[in-house]
Amino acid sequence: MSSRTADIDFTFAREVTVRTIVEALATSGWSLEEPLSYMVNDNDLYDWQSTTNDHTGKVLALLDAPEHAKYHVAVCVYHAQAGTGGQLLFFPHRTACSFSPTLTEVFRVESVVRGSDRWR
Repeated sequence: MSSRTADIDFTFAREVTVRTIVEALATSGWSLEEPLSYMVNDNDLYDWQSTTNDHTGKVLALLDAPEHAKYHVAVCVYHAQAGTGGQLLFFPHRTACSFSPTLTEVFRVESVVRGSDRWR
């Protein structure tokens, strides 16, 4: 089995907040993934944390806190209609962000026709 990755990089004309980007994405059907996964890389370990979505305000405040502006921070997002999501990684000083979609290859066998190699 092989592994695949992809990134979409964004550069902003001025500093942004994680909250602003998450709210902008929400207008297009994106939401924070449940359970809410987030990360503040203040120790170079990329230590992901998770909590329930009823803590969204606290998590966004933590990610946008001035003392974390010099660190990478990240959050996982999901688009229910599209059935896909990924990680938003914000770079120090919040003028750049990278989106890494979750790429999964799922092969489903819905039915096998008896006596045939045809897959439907």
